[in-house]
Amino acid sequence: MTPRTTGTPAPAGTPAAAVPTTAAPAAADPKTAAKAAGKAPRTTPYRVRLLAVFLVVTAVLTAAMSWLRVDRAGAETDALRDRHLPAVVALDQVAEALTEADRAAARALVSGAFPLTGPGTDYQEAVKIAGQALADARERLGGVRSAQPELRAVDGLIIEYAGLVGVAQSGGEGPLAVAGIVYASDLLHAENTGILARLGELRDAELAALRDGRDGFWTSAAATVPFRICAGAVFLVLVVGMWYLRRRFHRHVNPFLVVAMAALLALVVWDSVNASRTQHRVDEAAGAGATRVTELWQARTDVHRVVGAESLALVTRGLGQDHRADADAALRELAASQAVLASVSVPGGDVVGDIAAMRDTVAALRAQGFGPQPATDADQTPQNPATVRLLLGSDGNALTGLAVRADTAFTTAAAEARQDTEHKLAEAGSDQGLGIAVPLLGLAMVLPGAWGFWLRYREYWSGG
Repeated sequence: MTPRTTGTPAPAGTPAAAVPTTAAPAAADPKTAAKAAGKAPRTTPYRVRLLAVFLVVTAVLTAAMSWLRVDRAGAETDALRDRHLPAVVALDQVAEALTEADRAAARALVSGAFPLTGPGTDYQEAVKIAGQALADARERLGGVRSAQPELRAVDGLIIEYAGLVGVAQSGGEGPLAVAGIVYASDLLHAENTGILARLGELRDAELAALRDGRDGFWTSAAATVPFRICAGAVFLVLVVGMWYLRRRFHRHVNPFLVVAMAALLALVVWDSVNASRTQHRVDEAAGAGATRVTELWQARTDVHRVVGAESLALVTRGLGQDHRADADAALRELAASQAVLASVSVPGGDVVGDIAAMRDTVAALRAQGFGPQPATDADQTPQNPATVRLLLGSDGNALTGLAVRADTAFTTAAAEARQDTEHKLAEAGSDQGLGIAVPLLGLAMVLPGAWGFWLRYREYWSGG
């Protein structure tokens, strides 16, 4: 049975071509269908735009991570070079200068010049240097609140030390002079509470801060991890983008994405070399470098301690504090630093030999004894000229002559060690041109990469 239609039949004789026919519905557009279904179309333009956005975001993050690491590492190494290391050296210089002042005052007593000249110009110059170095240390440690009370205490003790020496000068050649110098020396060398002990605590705290800076985040390998993650993301976006554009547009190479890839690889290599150099230089400077600097300054202090302690032991005839025990302690510290001593050169000799000669000279001094005991109101100068010459002579056989030669070598070596350490810290803080290269290479990733995606995006809409 034929179904009934509701249409009006065409009149007889109407041509077939004139009879209207019902056209088949057109195929639905995928974009329109996707929109009608409420879904975003995953078309080629959408993917190209997404890749371009990912490239821009990850490239910017990569450049930012590199710049941040370089900036923070530079700030940390600048703090090590401009604050911590100078503070350590300044505190060591205060200790060395005060020990030299103590030696000069004792030397004036032994030589018999104390009643006429007082402690002498060497003493005055050493105290002046100590005051300047303490002011420098106070400036470097201005931001460390915990160090300020200790610095004020040291400042007060130095004033007290100078006052005792002044009292000794008013004693002329009698026992009051000897007592004043001995009391001043005891104030300087007292265990735990003396000036040198307090300076040592401050110095050790700054050394610890220096080494903590060496182990800081921004100068370690861990600081490169965020950069590497972002760089890996850029690399992935570029590789996926090249593969997709080649498959969709049948292009073997996209030169703009190649340029972006080359810029990325250049930045990765440059940043990695800089990070490795920073870590290596900081390890050297804040580790072995800073240790060598402070050991050389300590060696300078020790040679002055030996001469000063032996001088006081001689002028006091062994009474009061055992000054010779202090001299022995200083000689033991020098002997324990053989590695440092062996690396210091002395014209016409060697420091190790000079320190050994100092030990022999000390033994010879002690073998000669203290000389005759003077009356209580008599001149306290030792009565044995040979003993005085062996102690205070400037030739290579006298204790003072050996100490001066060793001190000169230590002074030169300490200055060179500090300069080398500062140079390594400056190298560690150098960006090696990354301060300029990072934004340029970042642009070299973003602009050519985005342009490469834009060309394919425009080609798609133009019918390519």
